[in-house]
Amino acid sequence: MKVKVQNNFEEIIIKHQQKIYKFIFSFVKNENDTDEIAQQTFFNAFKGYKKFRGESSVDTWLIKIAINNIRTHFRKKKFFSIFKVLDNEEIEIKDLKDDSKSAEEVVKNKMISNKINKAIEDLPARQKEVFVMKHIDGLSISEIADILEIAEGSVKASIFKAINNLRKLLGGIDEL
Repeated sequence: MKVKVQNNFEEIIIKHQQKIYKFIFSFVKNENDTDEIAQQTFFNAFKGYKKFRGESSVDTWLIKIAINNIRTHFRKKKFFSIFKVLDNEEIEIKDLKDDSKSAEEVVKNKMISNKINKAIEDLPARQKEVFVMKHIDGLSISEIADILEIAEGSVKASIFKAINNLRKLLGGIDEL
């Protein structure tokens, strides 16, 4: 039985490793920390594999473990916010990237990107958390609700508030 569980778990790691790594990296923005958190996530998942009841998808279960490890990571580093989203070199604002633009446009786009990233960082913790999970990591409302153990309505409300706050924070973006 132990060999079967180990083989099944190896398949889970192979299937989900890249997605979990990208998910963690979208929050911590550091490869070494991402490696450490991903390793801890799969270690915790292996320890709790027998307890997994299958009430959610394996993806959702692993992401939930990853979120707990990300939170622990930031607590250990004595960050006051739950997640650090800002790293101007890493978050891609796809609409702002275009190789055919002039140097002036590239600089302007970089300034806009910086302002957007700063606005995301300034969101309250829960709003930032659900906004990043929805719009950067591409998770569905139901997946976010399962991971955070909150109602789908609460997720929708947090996303709505985050978008409204971003609109307020980015009100002067046309001035650039």
